[in-house]
This record gives sequence, C-alpha cells and structure tokens, in this order.
Amino acid sequence: MAAKALPLDLHRIIEFGLTGSNWQEFVDHYNEKYDVLNIGGFEFAPTKIDYTFSQLIASTGATTLPAYVDPESPGYEKALKSLAGVTGNIPTQKAFYSLNRVVMLEKMQMINKFGSAALTPEMQNIILGLLDESTEGLIKGYFNSLTHQRMRIVSTGHFVIDIENNPRGLRGIDIDFNILSSHYDTLTGTSRWWTNADHTTEGAASDPLKYIKDRYQKIIKKQFHSTMPMHLEISDSLWNDMLEHSKVLERIGKRLNVLITNSSDAIAAAQNLDDEELKRQIERIIGLPVVVQDSVAWVDAVDTTNRTLVQNEIDNFDPKNIAFVPDGKIGEIQGVTPLTLGYEPDKIATFNGGRLVLSQRANPETHSIYIESEAAQLCVPSAINHMYISTVTA
Repeated sequence: MAAKALPLDLHRIIEFGLTGSNWQEFVDHYNEKYDVLNIGGFEFAPTKIDYTFSQLIASTGATTLPAYVDPESPGYEKALKSLAGVTGNIPTQKAFYSLNRVVMLEKMQMINKFGSAALTPEMQNIILGLLDESTEGLIKGYFNSLTHQRMRIVSTGHFVIDIENNPRGLRGIDIDFNILSSHYDTLTGTSRWWTNADHTTEGAASDPLKYIKDRYQKIIKKQFHSTMPMHLEISDSLWNDMLEHSKVLERIGKRLNVLITNSSDAIAAAQNLDDEELKRQIERIIGLPVVVQDSVAWVDAVDTTNRTLVQNEIDNFDPKNIAFVPDGKIGEIQGVTPLTLGYEPDKIATFNGGRLVLSQRANPETHSIYIESEAAQLCVPSAINHMYISTVTA
C-alpha cells in the first residue's frame, strides 16, 4: 500500500502550531515578557533606512580599525574621518534555530502515515513549544547582544568584534568612539590592585578606595569643577574581590572606629559587616554611587577537537576595568530594520519596533524548518567627553 502524501506543507505545520495566531501576532506575545533591557544610559533612536551610524565625525569621530581578511578577500568599508557626515557601517547580526529535527521528523512521519488524524492537540502543543523555544531564544540573544555592546563600550571605550565574542563570524573589527586618551588611566607595577590574574597577590602600593576617590576628584577638576552627577561602574567579579582587599577593609574598619590604629583590628572590624553595609561605607568614602554590573554573555563556538558546538561564557563588563560614568543618557542605539524584500509577508515578523526581524524558512528537501533572526543595531555613546575608564588590575 502506497504511503499517503503529506496533507500539509512545512509552513502549514507551523501555522497549525501557532494555534490560530499569525506569525506577527505570535512574536508580539513576547513584547510584555521582554520589556526591560540592561542598557542603562542608552536610548533607542528611530530606525534609519541605511546601514550607517550617525554619531558623526563632528561629535565623536567614530573610526574603525582595518579588518583582518585573507589577501584575496575585499576589505570592509571604513569611515572616512576627514569628511564630515561620512559614517561607518553598523554590523549585522544573524542567527537561526532549526526546529528539533528528531521531533519534527517523527511528527511528519506520523502525518505522512495517519493524515489529518495525526493533527491532535498534543502534536499542536509540541510544535508550539518548539516555536516558542526557538523564537524566545533568538529574542533573548538579540537583547543580550545589546547588553554586551553597552557593557563593553562603557568599560573599554570600544566595541571590538573578534574571536572572543564572535568566534564564527567577522573578526578584527574595532569600533573606537574616540574617548580622549587622557580619560584613560592604567595602573602598573605594584600600584595595581592585584599583580596576578587570579587576584591572589595584592599590589604592595595599591589602595583601591584612595585611588577611586583621588581619580574622581581629578575628574571633577578636569570638568571645570562640574557638578554633573556621576557613578562608578565595576564588574561583579572585580567588586567581590575588592571587598576582600586588605586595604579596602582596613580603610573601612578605621572609618568605623577612629580609635582603631592597628591594621589587623581594622580589617577584622570591617569583616563583620555584610556586603550591603560594605557597599554603603565604600560609597561614603569615595564620594559617588557604585553600580555593580553582574552581566555575562554566552557565545557559540566550535570545538575543533570534538567537532561540536560549545558555549563559552564571557564577561560583558571588562573585569580589569572600572568606569566613571555620567548619570542619565549617555548614548543612543542606532540601526535599521533589515531588508525583507523577496520574503513572503506572512513569513516575516518584526520585534522591538522593527529592529529585529524574525523569519520562517522551510526546506522540503531536508524536512527542516528554520526560524531566523537578523538585526543591525549599535550602541553609540554621545557622552564621550564625560566618560572615564581605569584599568586597575592584572
């Protein structure tokens, strides 16, 4: 007996899983779930019609380093700093999920064998779950990428696309927003808070709280005695280590009790405080609020030995640096709505005001269904004259 033909094509299977919603309506369900972004100080600018960022040469002179390419490959377009109004390209990000091949193949075999009788509520829930898993994963990835950009720019003054955060794509691209070189400071030798990477050896001449306080006072004077509200940003890992630095504990302990003169007694007194009280004491000593950035990203990379896809964890906020950042708006997220010409309109949906495009693609030859994403958005700082970055440890 000949096998029955599939009563539905692959896109109709997706429609069945959407339980009466069209693709855009389904994507819109995530608006309430993802209404908060960790992009403090950056606001969304209206989307543009081209792939350039307009934090123009007159204000920041954003430039990019040459990309590392094969000799036979063309280079990437570069901003011409000498011409006012010429801008650099916004990097495009793409990702996709293939709906679970094993599960989908099993369900399609059931449809092939039993026809419409296989289209049960249970099957509908399974397909809906696969669509939800893939769509939510792509939206999370998009938002995480904006967080990653924001944290790297604030903590380093650059946005670098390289093997660490883009192991399977473009590499060697450094978008430099031209924060003045005098706004950077790097501790060396024993002035570093720790002189080794695992933070087991304190710098003999280090004094983290004195350094932060002195640096902040110099910033205020540099800004012509500005009263602009600022805060300190620091990675969670560096912050936790700093709370155990002997000079930090000693300074806090002596502040708690001016009669304490012995270092060990001062350290012991500070160690009795919980982390919240330590933070309050530190903010009083240095004279500005502290924002601890507990933020990591995961990137897909290829394990060449085992030929598998693995996830690597990276810090979003540079764990060697601290940043002095103005309160309020410090920049914009600029970008475009990616082109969708040539796609069937009902297979395309947009998210976040058109900044993220989510599309369906079916491949009948391999019985595969893909949910794909594309975005071209870049965090562009506008407060570069008021941003300061210090590298304080090994």
